[in-house]
Amino acid sequence: MIHTKTLPKSNPTDLLKKAIHIASCYGFDSMDKIIVQEKKRFDDLEEIEKKANLDAKKPAPPTTKQKCIKQTTKSCNTDVAGDEIICALKTAVDNKLLPNDRPLLIQQSSVINDPKEKKLNFGLIAVGMKKSIAEALILKTATTILEDIGIKNIQVHINSMGDKDSSLKFVSELNSYFRKNINSVPSRIRQSIKKDVFRAYDQLYRECGFPEEAPQPIKFLSDNNRKHLSEILEYMETDSIPYEIDNFLIGNNECYSQTLFEIRDAQETENISILAKGGRCDEIAKRMFNADIPTVGIVFEFEKKGIKEKELQSPKRARKPKIYFIQLGSEAKRKSLFVIDTLRKSNIYIHHSLDNDKLTDQLSFAKYLEVPYAIIMGHREALDGTIIVRNMDTQFQHTVSIDELPQYLKEIHV
Repeated sequence: MIHTKTLPKSNPTDLLKKAIHIASCYGFDSMDKIIVQEKKRFDDLEEIEKKANLDAKKPAPPTTKQKCIKQTTKSCNTDVAGDEIICALKTAVDNKLLPNDRPLLIQQSSVINDPKEKKLNFGLIAVGMKKSIAEALILKTATTILEDIGIKNIQVHINSMGDKDSSLKFVSELNSYFRKNINSVPSRIRQSIKKDVFRAYDQLYRECGFPEEAPQPIKFLSDNNRKHLSEILEYMETDSIPYEIDNFLIGNNECYSQTLFEIRDAQETENISILAKGGRCDEIAKRMFNADIPTVGIVFEFEKKGIKEKELQSPKRARKPKIYFIQLGSEAKRKSLFVIDTLRKSNIYIHHSLDNDKLTDQLSFAKYLEVPYAIIMGHREALDGTIIVRNMDTQFQHTVSIDELPQYLKEIHV
């Protein structure tokens, strides 16, 4: 939990406003704003489909808006971060925003009335992004928020449970390990083994430490899972995000699949100080909604003191982005977060679809949004440290260095 007493120069309202502003710069919007935007887009799509079918004299096919997902009655045992992520998914489903042909980047705040103290959860959720850039975007935004509010010594602890098959193999090996070594396990932890083997694993590690021969989930990953984790680590190295692969970070078996992470205060050596936590929740989303909904999220716990209810949402009159960022190729994608952060430092907001690799798709959405400019980074630009600025009306384009990009955009009144 982030206590304001550790940040004497800031009050809770300022911290929240900074978090909202930074999240907005990276493309995250409040659910209310997303609902308005997406319903307008669905209406536009319906109108286009009607005209096309009228011209062709064919029955209209089901529209994007008409295809909706039903929530199942399956209950899931999640943690605080999982609760926030599932809450966002429920809201999206209830408002018929899923399925969707583009990712939803959501920021949300909620007050938790704990018996001891009121807490504020601030979450970042990326829905519809299968690729590793989703975790990278979440972690880059989260670490930037923490650094900007004054917490400098942070470190990302990251691990992977793999897909369903990998996780089942790990659980089987873990149960076998506990059976063979049950006499060396404290009695209070033995009770946890029967109820939740993951909880027992975590308890034993935190209280007693875990021997090297104990099973570790990373050893059971498939080739695809290893590649996914490796890509996330590459993004973090590219953006100089301090991290550590934590073999004993396993989270909640009911909630997380594949990657999971915690951002901790690196100065706290005696007690673990968790500033934010989350991970990929594809499997729980599939169980709850009977649909493939790739979802990654992270949640901060702030001290609620001093924050008013009206301050929990993004500003209604937030600056409208005038730029669409297009990236092409793996090298450009790796440097995309650096480009976004460079613009953030100059308070320049942008649209993007980092999960999309196709030029035509990204250009089409830029045209739909009617932004005056697109900035384009391909493989060559990524290697040269440059970017193309294209006027969407005249198609005139100019290449500038990334360092000079903010000043150039200001000169053309973006």
